[in-house]
Amino acid sequence: MPGSNHDIDSSFMDELPIAVRDAGLELIRYSNLKEMLEMRLEGITPLLESRFNLTQEQWQMVLNTVILTKVSYFQIEVNFPNRYIDKLIEIACFARGLSDANPLNLYQSVVAEHPRFAQWVKNAIKIKQQNIRLTSA
Repeated sequence: MPGSNHDIDSSFMDELPIAVRDAGLELIRYSNLKEMLEMRLEGITPLLESRFNLTQEQWQMVLNTVILTKVSYFQIEVNFPNRYIDKLIEIACFARGLSDANPLNLYQSVVAEHPRFAQWVKNAIKIKQQNIRLTSA
C-alpha cells in the first residue's frame, strides 16, 4: 500500500471494495488531510470525478476511509499540542459519522474492527492527559 513506510492503520483501506479502491489509493498518495476534508465537505474535484466513475455515496465512503487512514499517519507523542489532538479526534469522529468529538466513543466505534486505530486513539488520550500533567506541574 502507498505510504507503507509510515506507521499507519491500513485496515480502513483494506475494507474498501475493489471497485473504489483505486480512487482511495490516489487520494492517499496525492492529497493531504486538509484537501480530503475539503472534498468531504464541498465535493470531489472535477478532475477526480472525471478519473473515477463513482456515485456520491461511494465518494463519501472513500473519503471517510482515506481521512481515517490519514489521521493514523500522525505520531502523537508528549508535547504534541492538545488542541491538535482534539482536532484529529474531531476529524476522526466526523469521518466515522459520530455526532460528537468524544474520544471514548471513537475508541468504542473502532476497537472491534480496527484495533490498531483504537490503539492510536488510546495513545492520543494518554498523551493528552500527560500533557495536562506536564503543564500543571
